[in-house]
Amino acid sequence: MSNLELLAQLRQLSRAEKFQMMLFLIAELAKEEGIVMGNESAEILYSVHTSNSAAEQLTQLLEIEQKQTQNV
Repeated sequence: MSNLELLAQLRQLSRAEKFQMMLFLIAELAKEEGIVMGNESAEILYSVHTSNSAAEQLTQLLEIEQKQTQNV
């Protein structure tokens, strides 16, 4: 499967499914880097909720996605 095909399929996922994919990819990258993460999901969610800049960036990305969806 090409990157373009994968991206097309990812765009069709729900918001929750996209978030699950992000968590999966982050966990995979951490494993490849030798980073041991206990409860990946909880740690990532905690860091996003406690970091103002991360939360702001996620909000901006979601707003951009919503605008793109409305323009299609």
